[in-house]
Amino acid sequence: MKDHFFSAESQTFESKDFSKKSFDSQDFVDCCFFSCNFTETFLRKSKFTSCTFKNCNFSLVKLDGCSLQDVQFIDCKIVGAEFFKCNKTFFSTNFQNCLLHYCNFSDLNMKNTSFLKNKIKENHFINTLLNGSCFKDVDLFGTIFHNCDLSKADFSKAFNYNIDPTTNNIKKAKFSLPEAVGLLRGFDITLV
Repeated sequence: MKDHFFSAESQTFESKDFSKKSFDSQDFVDCCFFSCNFTETFLRKSKFTSCTFKNCNFSLVKLDGCSLQDVQFIDCKIVGAEFFKCNKTFFSTNFQNCLLHYCNFSDLNMKNTSFLKNKIKENHFINTLLNGSCFKDVDLFGTIFHNCDLSKADFSKAFNYNIDPTTNNIKKAKFSLPEAVGLLRGFDITLV
């Protein structure tokens, strides 16, 4: 079932149930979405520019060709989102206090992205540019970082991470003790 919406600019959508709907090639500029349900919604080739999603559910959303430019996610539940399928040319997002489980951010340029106070469980960051990104106060349980640029990234007070410094660039990244000891896991050494 397709919903035919016109381009929306500077509109607010509150408590809308968009689950399982299709938003093919829709444009949203400077829009706010509050407490909306996007579970299993198709956002194929849609464009969201300077939009804010607050307290929204993004479980199993379909993002093929979707453009997310200057998009803010605040207090959202995002499960199983394949962000790597988004338009890579126009991809810039920030996440604050979100639940991000089983998402894939591989092959994206996410330089200077904020993940402040998120719970990030079993996400994939493979070949992802994350230099200058902020992971402060983030639970990174089971999350994979492989061949990522994490230079100047801030992992202060982050925990449950497993980052291999031999397969990721961590030059000038910030880490807190005692969690930073985990960076030594792959070196087959004994700490006393």
